[in-house]
Amino acid sequence: MTTGGPDPLKDALALQARVRGLQALLELQRWQIEVLNNRLYSPEPGGIAARRLLALKRDETPQGAFRVPKGVNDP
Repeated sequence: MTTGGPDPLKDALALQARVRGLQALLELQRWQIEVLNNRLYSPEPGGIAARRLLALKRDETPQGAFRVPKGVNDP
């Protein structure tokens, strides 16, 4: 007994596949947000900017001036 009407099982399977795809997309976006959040709000005190500043201060010359990095074309 076949009818030309909609197939509920086929519709349910298509909907299930779509839901799985959306769940995977949501999981990817959640991961991206976690990565961005970890970059913006470092779990360590002081964060990235403070570590960079300390590294620059350690590289200071004895006269108190910062050294200019050597360029690729500099002798």
